[in-house]
Amino acid sequence: MSRYVGVDGCSGGWFVVAYDPERGIVEHALFDGFAAVVDAFPTADRLLVDMPIGLPETGRRACDEAARERLGSRASTVFFAPCRAVLDAPDHETASAVNREHTGYGLSIQAWHLVPRIREVDAVVRSSAQAGTRVIEAHPELCFAALGEGPIAASKSTTAGREARLDRLRPIVGAEAVYETCLDAYLRRDVARDDVLDAVVLAVSAARPLDRVPPVTDENVPRDGVGLPMEIRFPGERVHGENETSGS
Repeated sequence: MSRYVGVDGCSGGWFVVAYDPERGIVEHALFDGFAAVVDAFPTADRLLVDMPIGLPETGRRACDEAARERLGSRASTVFFAPCRAVLDAPDHETASAVNREHTGYGLSIQAWHLVPRIREVDAVVRSSAQAGTRVIEAHPELCFAALGEGPIAASKSTTAGREARLDRLRPIVGAEAVYETCLDAYLRRDVARDDVLDAVVLAVSAARPLDRVPPVTDENVPRDGVGLPMEIRFPGERVHGENETSGS
């Protein structure tokens, strides 16, 4: 079983790329639910997912603010996580009002569409201590930025943007073959080109020492009302297996 897993929400459910750097193996799969993803990889060291985990009670998460600042012109790719109370909202209008009451800001329709997925992840990471430690929040654009010379300006929806991201993956994994194999295996209505790129970069990032925004120690990571970390992780500068001095 692959030790490192990247998970991206997609139209068809949850698209997964699993990576074993020692054997050079890359696997991929599409799952209906997030619980099925975690169950399918019981021995994986890390599962990096592009979805908020720790949710604020009030205000905005410091990690969202820091991630947006770090990404510069690509800041809009980071959605502000909704407050935890939004998970109980029945519709967008209610959710936006609840979020404004707790944080001072309404909730965009794009963020509202993520709420069912946030609920899924929340249920899984709160179901067991093991799941809570293995499932880690990350952001693909932060990962791509960390694997090269900063953020990629071109959107990943463009040919130039996709090529730039593949360039950052090529020194690590056979990115072209993996990308084309995944595109051939799934319908675009289920798994988009962007989903493949995001899942691949999350998987290879999971195999590296991870830093976080903001850059705080493990002991000082902010936690939400149910104890989940409010952090976004991305690969540090050292390759996996080197002496780690930053966050694990």
